[in-house]
Amino acid sequence: MAFGAQRAGRQFVSQETVQEPEAVEDLPPESPLVGAMNPAMNGDPVMEEIMTGLATCLCTTLAQAGRPACCCMWFRGAHRPPMDYCHCDCDNGGQGVAWVRMLNAENTAMTGTNPRISGFRADCAVPAPRWRITVEMGVYRCVDTGDDDHGPDCAQRTNDAANGHWDDLLIMQAASCCDVIRNRRPVFIRVDPVGPSGGCAGSVVAMWLDYAKRKTP
Repeated sequence: MAFGAQRAGRQFVSQETVQEPEAVEDLPPESPLVGAMNPAMNGDPVMEEIMTGLATCLCTTLAQAGRPACCCMWFRGAHRPPMDYCHCDCDNGGQGVAWVRMLNAENTAMTGTNPRISGFRADCAVPAPRWRITVEMGVYRCVDTGDDDHGPDCAQRTNDAANGHWDDLLIMQAASCCDVIRNRRPVFIRVDPVGPSGGCAGSVVAMWLDYAKRKTP
């Protein structure tokens, strides 16, 4: 299933439909917004470009290799998505769940014994230093659990292992060929198998990316 279909419920508001927020100076003195910056109206287009772009590249690469996932998602959380349901069969002939997640963001200016800190801006705008984000791309698949009396045999476990390492390769291929991060200095840092748990097992690839308002050519 294409990632775009999964985002049908996400409402992105265009500039033409945005109503200007009430000016801070027009608010009553007791308003909690007095003295505070106006709320963001259009989300984080940079993060949305990176994460939805990576999810699309991942789903496309898996499908082209004949191993489509039933869905792709951008997941936000302190931990990886729960391995509670892997979608073992879907209309596109595939199985499994593909996902992307940001683990953290670090200011790369905070290095050495004398960090280069410019301070906060007087106009309340979010500063744009050189941030580095850590991103995970993962695929969960259904694995053979055997029957009630016997677990999976050696041949089944070997087959699941081979398919898992194939997903490792496909995830890295998806990231390496994804134009949306080409100019964000991607660096692979980890490849981890996960599971099995509840009939699911998977592959996770982590990498560093530059997070800046504008990409460097």
